[in-house]
Amino acid sequence: MAGDLILITGVSGYIGFKTLILALETGFQVRAVIRKTEQATKLQSHARVASHINSLQWVNIPDLSETHSFDPYLDGVTGILHIASSLANETDDYDRDIINPAVKSTLSVLNAAHRAPSVKRVVITSSAVTLVPFTWMFGPAPPTPDLTLFTAADISLTTAAPYSSAMEAYFASKTLSRIATKEFMEREKPSFEFVNLLPTMVFGPDELATNVTELMTSSRGLILGSLMDVKMPKTVGATVHVDDVARAHIDGLKSEVPGNTDYILSAHAQHGVCWEDAKDFVRQNFLDAVEKGILKLEGTFGIRPWRLYTKDMEDAFGWNCVSFEETLKELVAQYLGFVEAGKV
Repeated sequence: MAGDLILITGVSGYIGFKTLILALETGFQVRAVIRKTEQATKLQSHARVASHINSLQWVNIPDLSETHSFDPYLDGVTGILHIASSLANETDDYDRDIINPAVKSTLSVLNAAHRAPSVKRVVITSSAVTLVPFTWMFGPAPPTPDLTLFTAADISLTTAAPYSSAMEAYFASKTLSRIATKEFMEREKPSFEFVNLLPTMVFGPDELATNVTELMTSSRGLILGSLMDVKMPKTVGATVHVDDVARAHIDGLKSEVPGNTDYILSAHAQHGVCWEDAKDFVRQNFLDAVEKGILKLEGTFGIRPWRLYTKDMEDAFGWNCVSFEETLKELVAQYLGFVEAGKV
């Protein structure tokens, strides 16, 4: 493990950069895939990367979906962490910009690994959104809570176009990539094993953020906005700390973790979170910021249950995901630090 050479995609992103840091600090030699050469300058100057620069190689692959794009870079690589993925950005062509890149890049990684005898494990960042239809997540809340216990064996079958939004296309891209992975493994029977990680909503501090604007993106913006005065739509309450997602990628390379398996990553998996309780938690831990009106606590974030079975993940990895409260505490602390320093 430590000392082995691994390849990581998506290192310029939220989960990918945290995983890069953890891989280097664990002692791996890393080939980090970037799409633009200038990204390396910013990433390698980060304090937690700079001290490990001798263990880091940069690989520039502009198009991850090209069939043989990874082949020149897998010599001696024992594990691949495929984290890069299309984002849910609005576009005039969901297939071109969201669906195809996600599926094709996953297959590109798998095929390249199949041609590289040194590769033993491929860990893929999938998503818990693959468990349910888009309408289940964002449609009207049922009159009575749906208390179905979803497991990693579940997978949505509603992936067909047309898509109503980039977010629905993103759901489909993750699901279709997961299906494509399973079909590839069954058809090709490669010598390596895969691990699919299915995180719920990922949030927590951002290692790359340098100000409030950069921090207030993606799920972090949803969480922080609702602690101010933003009214969020009702959605399901399932979250996971970004550190846990990064840790699961590294641990997923271990031979003692069963391979050819999917694992759900989520805190409070059986019960979800209550947003009013979250506000009480913020009052208790950041009372000064609340009294000053920095955290107005006038927003809403309606949450309904999403019951998830994570015991198989906890047994395989030997740890539980950090609580929602602790994750929230770390995120709010980073936000307040930027505010107090005037980094807005």
